[in-house]
Amino acid sequence: MYGGLARFVVKPGKLDEFLEVVRWSSRIARDEEPGTLRLDVWQVDGEPDIVYGYECYTDRDAFEAHIKNAAVRRFGEVMDDLVEGWTMVIPFTNSTASNADLQ
Repeated sequence: MYGGLARFVVKPGKLDEFLEVVRWSSRIARDEEPGTLRLDVWQVDGEPDIVYGYECYTDRDAFEAHIKNAAVRRFGEVMDDLVEGWTMVIPFTNSTASNADLQ
């Protein structure tokens, strides 16, 4: 498994538009990327305009395929309009353990 966790600071008034783009990109990944296992987004009470995004792939090759798709390119194009900044909470890396590995 290969994945990472990012924290996005969304510009005031842009949260709905940001989430719309994320949901659209997630649907494309679900429908067209068999190696993309998860694209999850969380919001935490008390952290307005903060969005956490978790991505998980079968391996690094699946991640590389994901970042080349049109949806990710589109996401990159709108980031400056929607996001004040972002950081990697957990940099992309191979997992040490996962319940998905216990099959």
